[in-house]
Amino acid sequence: MPPKKKEEGPKSDHFVEIVSLLLGLYFIWAVFSRLQDLLVYWRVGSYDSIWARIIAAFAGNVWPVVEFLAVVLSAAAVVGITYVVRKMGKIIEEEKAIYGMHADVQAVDELVTPPNRKWEKVVAHINSANSAEWKLAIIEADIMLDDLLRACGYHGDSIGDMLKAVEPSDFLTIESAWEAHKVRNRIAHDGSTFDLNEREAKRVVALYEAVFKEFKVI
Repeated sequence: MPPKKKEEGPKSDHFVEIVSLLLGLYFIWAVFSRLQDLLVYWRVGSYDSIWARIIAAFAGNVWPVVEFLAVVLSAAAVVGITYVVRKMGKIIEEEKAIYGMHADVQAVDELVTPPNRKWEKVVAHINSANSAEWKLAIIEADIMLDDLLRACGYHGDSIGDMLKAVEPSDFLTIESAWEAHKVRNRIAHDGSTFDLNEREAKRVVALYEAVFKEFKVI
């Protein structure tokens, strides 16, 4: 036996509602017009004087209340806008803290200890005649890049993750950092099979140098 369909209530007829509204407005207008005619008939005043009294009553009794409410609502709106703006500022700061979109100036300053001993080691390695030390120079420079990114407030399991969170406007040498880091990854993955000549090694170290100079680490 098929289930019985749920009985639906009567549908609203908008046409009837509109007609009812118009009739109601017409009734109010008719009553008001009749009342006005009676006031004129009873010599309470002319049409113009009756309207003048209505306007005077509105201006004297209702309008001051409207003005007061407008002032109160305006003041409340100003307070509300100020509160919302401050809240939004705090939310933006919290988002920056979570997603690493701002630099911790104090942490970056701690890396700037001229002369930078870590960078001096990188320079010593890259100026060596031993090709193995050229790779070591790039690896140690990459470690310095990791320290810099974390000091700037970026978070991630790897340097690649942190670089993805960087806004280009906050990190002018972001492309240099990416290019140098990719070479470091090839050194780490390929090991001794990765062919790195002196010219290429110095070029990559120069990319790291550009990054560190932007943030005044060296």
